[in-house]
Amino acid sequence: MHLNSLYVKNNVHFLTAVQSDFSDLYIAVRTKEQRILTVAQIQSLPYLDALSPNAAEWKLRQKSTSRFIDYLKSKKAPLSILDIGCGNGWFSHLLAKASPLSHVIGLDVNTDELFQASKIFNRQNLNYAYGDIFNLNAFEGQFDCITLNACVQYFSDFDHLFATLKSFLKPHGEIHIIDSPFYLQKDLAAAKERTHEYYSQLGYPEMATYYFHHSYASIKDFEILYKPQRSVINKLWGKKDSPFMWLCYKN
Repeated sequence: MHLNSLYVKNNVHFLTAVQSDFSDLYIAVRTKEQRILTVAQIQSLPYLDALSPNAAEWKLRQKSTSRFIDYLKSKKAPLSILDIGCGNGWFSHLLAKASPLSHVIGLDVNTDELFQASKIFNRQNLNYAYGDIFNLNAFEGQFDCITLNACVQYFSDFDHLFATLKSFLKPHGEIHIIDSPFYLQKDLAAAKERTHEYYSQLGYPEMATYYFHHSYASIKDFEILYKPQRSVINKLWGKKDSPFMWLCYKN
């Protein structure tokens, strides 16, 4: 699709005006968490060397990524794909690589990571863009597939997000949510308290105001394509997989 860019900088298409409040705080927090990776590490994702601070998390994400890539490869027709919250671009790149006849747009509101993504990953069927999804009317009816990989927690109103994304879909289009937490209604308050405590210990309590907790009730229209198995047998054999569901909405 044609991107109606306000301007292009460092091969990143800017679709809406830049707002840096969240972006600057996010980078500061990720730095404190030791999640800012080298170019070589980003190129290898979701594989990360065992000595890296977050290696255990990425070991689980390898499995959720592999499942989705296999699913994407099973599609026979070229697709228009929107990867929301693409960050440093590793997942968008894998989507474009797995489906070379498709066109992928990696979208985020973090300029530092978008510039990094556009520099590291260069494919003819891949673009990176900055944009507030709630102000992108040109995206209406444009996509066969929309992915949200570990990012729904940064949207305050899931219903508003879902309605917006549905408007971006073509007929028979799909929305996929991967590696993202949802909670029982009774557990929401405790989850919010844990988040506030975590960011306070990091020294960035204000980050908790940008991290949101959504209930299972909000995903009632989604099909579950993967559900974590928490059986005793899996624990005994040490079988570890993503603790999050893979969810799919089909238009």
